[in-house]
Amino acid sequence: MSVVFVHIGLPKTGTTHLQDRLWRNRDLALRESGLLYPGNVISDHFHAAVHLQPERYLDWVDPAFSKTWPTLVSQIKAWPQTSLLSHELYATARPEHIERMLDDLSFADEVHVIATVRDLARQLPSVWQENVKNQRQATFDEFLSSVHVHGPAMPGFVPPVGAGDEEPFWEFQDHIRILGDWADAVGPERVHIVTVPTRRDNPADSLWERFLRVLDVDPATLTVPVPSLNSSLSAPQAEFLRQLNHRLQPDDVEWRRYERIIKGQIIGEILFAAPSGAPRGLTTDQRAWVAQTADAMIGAARSAGYRVSGDLDDLTVSRLAAGDALPPTVQDVLDVALDTMAEMVKTTRLPKVGPRRRTRAMNVVRRIRRRALGLRRSL
Repeated sequence: MSVVFVHIGLPKTGTTHLQDRLWRNRDLALRESGLLYPGNVISDHFHAAVHLQPERYLDWVDPAFSKTWPTLVSQIKAWPQTSLLSHELYATARPEHIERMLDDLSFADEVHVIATVRDLARQLPSVWQENVKNQRQATFDEFLSSVHVHGPAMPGFVPPVGAGDEEPFWEFQDHIRILGDWADAVGPERVHIVTVPTRRDNPADSLWERFLRVLDVDPATLTVPVPSLNSSLSAPQAEFLRQLNHRLQPDDVEWRRYERIIKGQIIGEILFAAPSGAPRGLTTDQRAWVAQTADAMIGAARSAGYRVSGDLDDLTVSRLAAGDALPPTVQDVLDVALDTMAEMVKTTRLPKVGPRRRTRAMNVVRRIRRRALGLRRSL
């Protein structure tokens, strides 16, 4: 029977790790479990997601990759067992996009949807950090205020008048609305929630294990490992980068330069390699409304009847602040800035030497001249 699973994210729920591991193990998955992870290169899944929503991702839609989605579809159509599509940008698909995708996959006997979901207490700081890594300037408190005021699309919720600009969060993270759109198209019985575990001390119940359980794949057969990469900034590091963004807006620096120098070098090579601390966390007051929102969303997910791999209780948010990093001090941020500058001096390529080079002999002559001038003035 031909079954297609569409993993729609959510962003910042371990999707990159899952996709990297799936790609590295795709030959084993096909041979041992009958699971097709299609594509000629891993980025095919990204291009398929953005071409499905060209009006949403206009800057990323490249005509050179217009045939990527038809190619993926043809590979899936030729495989009579289970296939998997995975990209977090599917989380922003609207009903018209979903309908278009399902029309293209109409040959399949069944289409299922998977959403990986993490508790809001971890998700909010992580998404804010990701925004900061992409030139956003809002402080953590400003970001949280926007998230609070605009709220998820729960029944009866209407943002107050004058709520201000909305920070990007619920568009990607409101799994109740997102899964509701997909459930309308495929049926709630074919919607799966995989919760991100709150503990990491049980490798037999990791996110990887829970995800493969939905696909009915034995994790023991997928033996190719992936490196565990640090992708979190400490509270001072994130604040340093946020303040730096005030000087590096799109009018000041083109995205290619920002991406290569800030994201590639400063974040990827310097900040991630530095001794790190805890990221920003929620205050007790913030935890109160976040916990209330989480409870409402958990209740809505239970009522919808979606299948769950893991436990919806993993999405509960404690109302007690414990171990959350406080706002960094000015000195904390300055230390990060100085450490970063020092590493750049140590690692940046030497500039080209001009036509007039100072040789050792020239320096000796200068020292002799300085001594002679000093003796003449002392007489």
